[in-house]
Amino acid sequence: MKAYYSTAYGTSEVSAYGNLPDPVAGPRHLLVEIKAVSINPVDWKIRRGDARLITGFRFPRIFGADFAGIVRDTGSSVTAFRQGQRVYGSQSIFFDRHGSLAELRAVDEGHVRLIPDGMSFNEAASLPVAGLTALNGLRKCGVSKGTAVLINGGTGGVGHFAIQIARALGATVIATCSPPNADLAIRLGADETIDYSTGELFTAGRQFDAVFDAHGHMKVWQAARLLRRGGTYSSTLFIPPPYLSMALIRVLFNKKMLSANMRSHDEDWSELERLYGEGKLKPVIENIYPLEQASDAFDLAMKGGFRGKIIVTI
Repeated sequence: MKAYYSTAYGTSEVSAYGNLPDPVAGPRHLLVEIKAVSINPVDWKIRRGDARLITGFRFPRIFGADFAGIVRDTGSSVTAFRQGQRVYGSQSIFFDRHGSLAELRAVDEGHVRLIPDGMSFNEAASLPVAGLTALNGLRKCGVSKGTAVLINGGTGGVGHFAIQIARALGATVIATCSPPNADLAIRLGADETIDYSTGELFTAGRQFDAVFDAHGHMKVWQAARLLRRGGTYSSTLFIPPPYLSMALIRVLFNKKMLSANMRSHDEDWSELERLYGEGKLKPVIENIYPLEQASDAFDLAMKGGFRGKIIVTI
């Protein structure tokens, strides 16, 4: 099969497009003919070697957790899927070095769902990591009808889903983004946008019921200043120390600081699919690359500044 893979940790210089052996489906696996893959920050961070003590040192390694495609074969114990069905999902690449950026991938059936009617392969591939992360982050923030929520990084991969989900929940949505992206944020459902580059966000004295940091780089003291008493801040990244300060902020001001990564319970998938079916959730996809140009997709993802999701088609 054709695949995009790396022979060592690093950047595009240690990656290649070429032939690798076809995977074989185990008893509980589906062999999926991949049609589309989305690039998430975890992909280029693992490729760079950020988690090498966890991911190990076996190469070649294929990246890409999210996928959408067609079932080519099923393992002997699989009963819920059959050949020819359109499926999508996400399987972690922390311990699996055979990711989705290839013509074929063997995926555990527990990580696979049928693609809803009307959803394209590109849209399906864009949803799992980013959509589920946005949903979990907003839930951890307690976002519901009437909540005033600030979404930091409102037009990125996670943020553009978060705006739409928060709007569907009935929240008042304020999003940070660059001025050229303000119109997109409003179209997605933001009531207001703030230019993140001016510093106005931290000097205007405004506070919110919840802050979802889809960009992931807000400092603890910044987040605390933006929260009303009883509010919650959640970040897509692991929140580093000082933990004593966070504990004091919680005790003295009843302001919570939480990390919110992807959660993939059945009800989470069903919620995303319901919102899509109702026309309340629509992936933004402006950058699409063929598999042989996957290095360009990774380079863009690392550079940042793009809108919505980056997709690689196969």
